[in-house]
Amino acid sequence: MKRGATASGHRVAVVGGGIFGVTAALHLARAGHAVDLFEAAPELLHGASGVNQRRLHHGYHYPRSSDTVEQVREGVASFCAEYPDAVRSDYEHYVAIASRDSLVSAEQYLQFCDRMGLEYRHERPPFLRPGAVDLSLRVPEQAVDLAVLRESARRKLGAAGVAVHVRSPRQLADLDDYERVVLATYASLNHLQAAIRGGGLDYQYEVCEKPVVRLPREYHNRSLVVLDGPFMCVDPYDGTGTFLLGNVTHAIHATTVGRYPLIPAELAGLLDGRIHHTPHSKFASFVEHARPFLTGIERAEHIGSLFTVRAVLPHIEDTDARPTVVRRLDDRVVSIFGGKIATSVEAAREVVAQFGTAAPTEQDAWQLAR
Repeated sequence: MKRGATASGHRVAVVGGGIFGVTAALHLARAGHAVDLFEAAPELLHGASGVNQRRLHHGYHYPRSSDTVEQVREGVASFCAEYPDAVRSDYEHYVAIASRDSLVSAEQYLQFCDRMGLEYRHERPPFLRPGAVDLSLRVPEQAVDLAVLRESARRKLGAAGVAVHVRSPRQLADLDDYERVVLATYASLNHLQAAIRGGGLDYQYEVCEKPVVRLPREYHNRSLVVLDGPFMCVDPYDGTGTFLLGNVTHAIHATTVGRYPLIPAELAGLLDGRIHHTPHSKFASFVEHARPFLTGIERAEHIGSLFTVRAVLPHIEDTDARPTVVRRLDDRVVSIFGGKIATSVEAAREVVAQFGTAAPTEQDAWQLAR
């Protein structure tokens, strides 16, 4: 299964076929390494890379974390250059500041956009209720088409000579013959890196639901996020004519802070990237919370829901930061903890750079959001 190293490179195993693992494998192969990519699921981009709001973040969603804004702004250009076919610019994207309970005021949000150089114009989507928000902006953000991204990833990996192995879970003990290893399994990262002394870290794990719905015509090709506290959003779903709903509170079915997620038994069978009809859905709560903001939301037709485990750094409530972190765990193993999709190319470049050094240094962790 593994292949010999090239004259200038190593035999490398990348574990995790999400966007961060895929992109790391691609860049390592281009750098001259012989790369095997292992994914436990039946296909690439299956887990959190496949169950998300499909946004290519430019920074608008993080007014309390300038580090995260800088992170995604640095990454967007390189992501678009790597995966241009998967980037959609044909949606109208809106950001609004709620009139009540927002942690950021309309004035503060405008100051934030100006300070960070984020473009906007004052405009409201037709379905936003009058009086629900103090500010509504149309912003030049983009979306990611997962089906196109998956096909692009397969094609690029093949062209680069990466050997892709799906339905192939791996532990570190299975990879002793590889000279270098990249761990990019996101919410299951500790299952691998905890085998290395000092490798395991605490994360905040959230078992999340994303309802898939049909909405009235005025929502067509439009995306809206309401900030910053009563966070809720609606986003087009891969050009299917349906939408994904998001909610900062009601999307979360269970939260754990520690080394491993605790998944409710009734949801364990739903974490497979497919749309499920289940009595455990919180769809009614999504609608009830969105009703003050969105006209016609009560007519939403619930097709079913996607479920996933999200991992974030713990105790970041004040900033809501979403950093991407590349860590050198020892002289052979590097891990990637993925933040936003837009940073995947920059993280891959850092992995290549890490493999060019002989051993970990005192600065063995590289964080995009510095």
